[in-house]
Amino acid sequence: MRMTRFESVKSFLEGLMVGGGGDAVYRVVLCALLFCFLSLRFPYLFDLVSFAPFLVFAILPLFLSLFLSRLLDGSLVAFFSAFVPSGTPVWIAPFVCMAETLSYLVRPVVLVIRPFVNLSMGAMGGYVLGLLVFRFSWAIFFLFFLFFYEVFVAVVHWFIVCNILSFSEDH
Repeated sequence: MRMTRFESVKSFLEGLMVGGGGDAVYRVVLCALLFCFLSLRFPYLFDLVSFAPFLVFAILPLFLSLFLSRLLDGSLVAFFSAFVPSGTPVWIAPFVCMAETLSYLVRPVVLVIRPFVNLSMGAMGGYVLGLLVFRFSWAIFFLFFLFFYEVFVAVVHWFIVCNILSFSEDH
């Protein structure tokens, strides 16, 4: 059977989006997040003012749904005992549990702040570099390089969000 390029990209993206138990809504939201991360790279297509609320309303419900499904599937004791890795000495286990709980609570903030700051700085850097093109024609080379670098950064941030969400489901 022949596989087209579109089918291979689709299967690759589906392989990256682990977690959510194969839920179609989870995958659609993650694909929409990838599209928004990439569309931020094009001028006048996606602005920063609507990007922050989009991140909050797209990522936080995903995290909260994974958190609640994990909490409601088992008991509260099982939820917190998953924070302590096996083989941890008993005397340090409460401290490890507190540190992991704090890490778990900070995770949604990091999921929202990291892409917003990095992608916003890239967009602003592209804007400033675009202004330099009017004065110095050689700056277009750096603008071209910055565009592909920022596309790479957008894909990496999407990958980080997918992995942190899948880690939040498993851990």
